Amino acid sequence: MSAEKLGPWDAESIRRARKARGLTQAELAEGLGCRQQTISEWELGMYGPKNAYQKLLTMFFGSAPVVAENVPSQSVWGNDSEVAAAALSSPTSSALAAAEKN
Repeated sequence: MSAEKLGPWDAESIRRARKARGLTQAELAEGLGCRQQTISEWELGMYGPKNAYQKLLTMFFGSAPVVAENVPSQSVWGNDSEVAAAALSSPTSSALAAAEKN
């Protein structure tokens, strides 16, 4: 048994989750209600997301990143229906729905 726990979102976990979903930085930023530059700075490790964005990232991707000694090469983010359900329940979902109508 490995000692796994849910950890904070860091540069690598954000990049890995975004790429696993086939999202651009701009698309992730739109989903979270921030700027693309913010996503870029997170992924470069310039600084990390604050507590509110830590929670939004978890809601957007459907789970928090897993911290383990041996991280599997497969995605740990669940399937697309779980991500869609989490995105629909996020505070930014109504903003996204309004943007899609335009």
